[in-house]
Amino acid sequence: MTTLVVIIIVLVVVLAAAALVVQRKNKQANIARADSLRQQAGRQAQATIAPAQDRAAAAEAQADEARARADQAEAEAHEARLAAQQAEAQHESQVRAADRLDPRVDHRSDDYAPQVPGTVDQQPTAPADVDAEPADQPADQPAGQAPLLPRRTPGAQEMPGKPIESGDGGGWFTKGSDRS
Repeated sequence: MTTLVVIIIVLVVVLAAAALVVQRKNKQANIARADSLRQQAGRQAQATIAPAQDRAAAAEAQADEARARADQAEAEAHEARLAAQQAEAQHESQVRAADRLDPRVDHRSDDYAPQVPGTVDQQPTAPADVDAEPADQPADQPAGQAPLLPRRTPGAQEMPGKPIESGDGGGWFTKGSDRS
């Protein structure tokens, strides 16, 4: 029985030594594979990383240029909107001045709004319509004659409030009224 124990112990020691040798060989093989992979990664890095970084830098530069162009275009659009608003305001001011001179227009009423082309629906007049010639002249206007006053919306020439009255009924305007 002792020989059997000795054989088992020797067998265990040999197997442990063999496992230790195999483990060291595997460790050395893993170290060699890791070194090989590092060298391969280094070669690939030289071939791929620099061009990829160059492409990324070029794309970023293009994006910066596009942002700059977009900012400039936005600034130009803002300036154009301001210029258009100033032109519309100047035009409206001219129409208001004309309405103050025209006795048919009650520019003092609460619901007065100058009839500026393109502002009835609060949208700017299309550029094609600004200096466009009328497509057809009204039948009652002979060719070559200057156009009449612009057409007002229905009721625009009517005075707000009650009509002129001569009795004691009162109203906005009364004739012969000596009330104080």
